[in-house]
Amino acid sequence: MRTAIISLFLLLCTPLLYGQDSTWFRIITTDVGFGQDTKALRFNAMDLNGDHYPDIAVVRGTYKRGDMRVYMNEANQTVPPAPAPPRRFVDFTAASGVNAHPTLDTTKKVESISFGDADNDGDLDLINGVWMYNDNIPFREDRCEVLLNDGHGVFSHVADDGLESLTDPTDSQWAISSSGASWLDYDLDGILDVYVAAYWRTPNGPYHADRLMKGNGDGTFTDVSSQARVTTAYPMQGASCVDWNNDRWTDVLTSPYCRSNGSLLRNEGNGTFRDIAPMVGYNARTLQGDNGQNLCQWGAYPYDYDNDGDMDVLQVMVHGGLDAGEGRTVISVNQGAAGDYRLVQNLNLLHRSNPQSTHLGNMDAQWLDMNNDMLADVVITECEYIDATDRPYFYLQSAEHQFFDITPELNLIGKIRSAHSLEALDYDRDGDYDLVMNSNHFSAQGNTDRADIVFLENTIGNKNNWIGIQLTGPSGVNRAAIGARVIVHAGGVRQMREVHAGRGHFSGQQPLELLFGLGGNAQADSIIVLWPRQPFAHTLLTDVPANQYIDIDGSVLAADDLASAEDLALDFFPNPVRGRLRLQIAAPQDARVALYSPLGQRVYDGPASSQWIDVGSLRPGMYFLRLQSAAGILVRKVCVVR
Repeated sequence: MRTAIISLFLLLCTPLLYGQDSTWFRIITTDVGFGQDTKALRFNAMDLNGDHYPDIAVVRGTYKRGDMRVYMNEANQTVPPAPAPPRRFVDFTAASGVNAHPTLDTTKKVESISFGDADNDGDLDLINGVWMYNDNIPFREDRCEVLLNDGHGVFSHVADDGLESLTDPTDSQWAISSSGASWLDYDLDGILDVYVAAYWRTPNGPYHADRLMKGNGDGTFTDVSSQARVTTAYPMQGASCVDWNNDRWTDVLTSPYCRSNGSLLRNEGNGTFRDIAPMVGYNARTLQGDNGQNLCQWGAYPYDYDNDGDMDVLQVMVHGGLDAGEGRTVISVNQGAAGDYRLVQNLNLLHRSNPQSTHLGNMDAQWLDMNNDMLADVVITECEYIDATDRPYFYLQSAEHQFFDITPELNLIGKIRSAHSLEALDYDRDGDYDLVMNSNHFSAQGNTDRADIVFLENTIGNKNNWIGIQLTGPSGVNRAAIGARVIVHAGGVRQMREVHAGRGHFSGQQPLELLFGLGGNAQADSIIVLWPRQPFAHTLLTDVPANQYIDIDGSVLAADDLASAEDLALDFFPNPVRGRLRLQIAAPQDARVALYSPLGQRVYDGPASSQWIDVGSLRPGMYFLRLQSAAGILVRKVCVVR
């Protein structure tokens, strides 16, 4: 009983330990160029002109033509002394050509957009999708399409791209209803492919089947769904592509709209997929939601939030409830190799603060390390059902891997209402993630304004150290390096990320550059890039100074003949120790062993062949012993006494 009371006390007190306040995020919407008429339902953030600064593309609404907007990130030319941020967004839509069409009399209709390098020339191209909720809508002639980027953010249509032919098999006058395009190299041939998540033509059917489109390398695609055994035919809200089981082959997580449990399509490595969701516990409807309603999963967001080396999944749900036994947005924790990579839902990780709604309409989410402390935090949006209390939720992760809603402390309650979508981007490349989202407002006369853009500047993240990583795929790898896995070791902590494009709800997208918090560490001890190619290969960098963006192009590749992380072994005695620590290590020859103080100071560094560490001169206390190689990392606690 005493242990339970202490645990509860620590749980309740944890949010007070961080000292967050209203200065963490500053709303600078108009300062960065978004005025009164800048609306957005959905967001994408990516570099369209190759200057490494993330631009923004949005879809403003549904069932409209010409409703896409492109905003280029440019240096702010405001004349001093007026205070102004260093960058601003300028409307580039007309010049970009994204709303033009070579044959239609008017511009086309678009509901989902996604960016990847379809022709492998080093810039990001565009796929747009046509979505429908029922068949009582205009513009039947509109189709999913591919537009190629000229490298400067100007787009042109691809004739016979393979996506325009995707139609309803029961009536070819209707396009396939697409809720997003997710990019992957499923067969590791160095050319990007696309998983198209499909919806329905009407709520009563027919349901459109998902499609796997193999890239031909020139901006065109070939439907290989049948050969690849991609046969899912339930309405989806999108899909996410990720290496779920650490085998270096990209898998697919689908997000179902109420009518099914969703699929986890395991990449078999031979050009086919197998739906193993029931076997590993991936299920959007493990529980029913508020008052027994079916849950609808709006997005799957993979991330190694607990830094244990495998991909967990945030499942964002609509129609959730707060009562015992009711399901809601949840983190599914990956059990790793020892647990056959099962995904176990844990409803006790996300702790909400008041005010909060009772019927939950969570729509979108972003993983990001708000304060660069090497622990991923998460922001989740909520809208649609209870406008008085629907809002975004800013969750800060504690050292115990619990997430606490700090939105009230950030003084953002009431300033952003009923948010639907968001993206995280380091718009000024200062080393922390900023946010762009929308704020929906209602009036007594009803819903009058559903899409005001809100831009939030992060002012706290770069107080800690950080490292940004930009990848260019080498020979045999797609140029955008989508699917590459990056592992950063610093101060005894191992962080892992993947490069994704078109993930979550309606293929939302973050910039391809990856940003890692380093806490108080002045360098990344090592950076490992696992490239998506055959044969498998990696790149290893060591002792990389913090607080910079670095480019890694794979010009130095090493074959993956490494031991796996499971083959590493680190034993030592005595513990507690005074004098000398005896080591027993099993590891590859490239491995090193280091000892860190509680503040992250490295007090010993040597090869894995070391047998003894002299700790006689160290101050008493808890230290961290780390064994590191390109295969992985092990960390153990050591107590030094006098």
